[in-house]
Amino acid sequence: MNRILLLALIVLILSCKSENKDEHKLKIEFEESTSETLNFDDKFQAFITQFPEIETPIKIKACDDDFSNLQKLNEKTNLIKRKEQNYIFCKIKTNGTYVAIITLEETECYMPVLTTFKPNGEKISSENLMIGLCGSDPCFECEELMEIDNDLNIYIAFNSRYFDCDENGQEIEGTEKTEVIYRNGKLTENGIIELTEKLKK
Repeated sequence: MNRILLLALIVLILSCKSENKDEHKLKIEFEESTSETLNFDDKFQAFITQFPEIETPIKIKACDDDFSNLQKLNEKTNLIKRKEQNYIFCKIKTNGTYVAIITLEETECYMPVLTTFKPNGEKISSENLMIGLCGSDPCFECEELMEIDNDLNIYIAFNSRYFDCDENGQEIEGTEKTEVIYRNGKLTENGIIELTEKLKK
């Protein structure tokens, strides 16, 4: 009699575990199905809410700032679809007629990419906000700078410093040369990103 009761108890426990496992599996399948069947508006809202809104002015040194705590974009809701890995940086406070976000693309440095959307999720404009000339050559120092001010004016610059080095790799005094390559621009009230061609000073 005791043996029969023991067997019945084992069968009951196994049955409960199987039901719990099936329920967990169904929950996962439901969540995945829901993610795949989201309409575009829901996907856009899920995408945008990943970005913390920050106030201007914004300043990024693409090769010098610490970006170790950045979060990767969620690929299931990623609407910018670029070849390289992009990280979440911020959403810019605008006049409300469009949405503006900055992602950081993993290149030799972390390149700021500014993208704007209409409130319904339609893309308006997208621009790389980096000159992209910095490297690790000897006898050479550089900075990739991006700034957006309170009026949403944009300034992008490659600031460089060249000099001759001695046999030990030390700078030879009096041989320094500097160069600045830059672009000016603006984020318009309609969300269009305007940028000049590259200029030198």
